[in-house]
Amino acid sequence: MTIERPMFPPRADESNVVKFPCRVAAQRGMVSIHRRHRVEREARVRRGMVSIHRRHRVEREARVREIGAVELTETAKNSRLRDARKNAWHEAQTRVEYFHRRMEFDSVVERMQDMGLPEGNLHPVPMDRGEAVRLWRAALVAQFLLPAPNGGDVAWKKTRLAIGEIERAGMTRERARNVIDRDTAFLAAHPTKKSKPMSAEAKEQRRNFKEAMRRRIKEFAASRDIPDDEIRPVLSLRHRHIAEFATTYNVSLQWLLEGAGPMQEHDQ
Repeated sequence: MTIERPMFPPRADESNVVKFPCRVAAQRGMVSIHRRHRVEREARVRRGMVSIHRRHRVEREARVREIGAVELTETAKNSRLRDARKNAWHEAQTRVEYFHRRMEFDSVVERMQDMGLPEGNLHPVPMDRGEAVRLWRAALVAQFLLPAPNGGDVAWKKTRLAIGEIERAGMTRERARNVIDRDTAFLAAHPTKKSKPMSAEAKEQRRNFKEAMRRRIKEFAASRDIPDDEIRPVLSLRHRHIAEFATTYNVSLQWLLEGAGPMQEHDQ
């Protein structure tokens, strides 16, 4: 045996096999693991955002349902009436943002594809620019026509009118002013600042309402074997905790606040 002629030369069927170092394979495995972990983290973040938005929506609905279910001060009732406008407003606001961001993103993708950049091939053919602008403007008009929940949203409408954006979207200046005037009149007629104190009768009715709610919460917890520690926050009857409780256990707000209907949304 010599160096030139080793004892075990490579077999003929292995002469063309390309062998990668173990380090390369390990690195590829680590990349796959990191990619999977990143995807899982992003999914958790998305689920968390969905839960937050759902909880806020349920919280607003809980506040609105108190109108007529219990005697409220005038300012508290006004606050609930404003809350009744928020869900539709936030949905329309998100739709406007979606179409605007999509329009801008499609514009960048189109330029990348025209330049032949490989990243441009990761996306489908962009929407026609004119159609994208039309959808965004239609969403903008739809949001503008919705009743504004607060003064900040009225200011947003005034800005859209001042810069001419709402007119370019197809709404006349006169109609836009009428929409703003209606919002301003509603908010002025429904102030949320504290006024006269609640009467003794109203306080008693509110106390009875809260006691009845706490009884229903305890009744639901007992029927589902929910520990006392888990229902302690919602017994404070803060709207945030009511929303979390209703979302987590799918509790019907109508039953929780009024004692009417099934305990849970899916019950028949």
